Amino acid sequence: MKARKWFAGFALVALVASACSPGVSASEVAAKDQEIASLKAQVAELEKSAKFWQQLTAVMTPVEMPSMSDHRAVMLPSGVVLATHFDNMDLSRAENLNWVALGIPGKFCKSDQERVEQAYGKGFTHFHDLQNDTHGGEPGAEGVWFVHVAVRSFDAPWGSVSPGVDQNFMVTSAPDC
Repeated sequence: MKARKWFAGFALVALVASACSPGVSASEVAAKDQEIASLKAQVAELEKSAKFWQQLTAVMTPVEMPSMSDHRAVMLPSGVVLATHFDNMDLSRAENLNWVALGIPGKFCKSDQERVEQAYGKGFTHFHDLQNDTHGGEPGAEGVWFVHVAVRSFDAPWGSVSPGVDQNFMVTSAPDC
């Protein structure tokens, strides 16, 4: 116990001596203190955001499919899918969020696409058969109709994309059925 008290006292003296040593001005110490306080505030905000995301996703089922590895997707109990779609199929290398997507349960039929767009608005251009993990699918296949909302400007394989509903996102032409 004496050794611990001695060491703690020595460490305190060493810290005070180093803080008072020549070459480190009070303004430099104050600037570093301010930088540390700013970093602590950023960490607190990130922890809060992570907590909110965990709370949000706790009641949703993750949607994980090989063809959607550039997404983070969850399904609500109703079957509606919420997804974030990034700029790299390997999420550890992603640098940007490209789209936020909403998937409404439906069938791969032109009449069902029209039903979804009448109820929720234009832009549900992409169908995904979740059971078979395919874009499009067999006529009448069950899955979700996605609308993708771009969150930034960038170039996609089908051309330039601007923030807002991407009417050209991986269009899957629905069959008549």
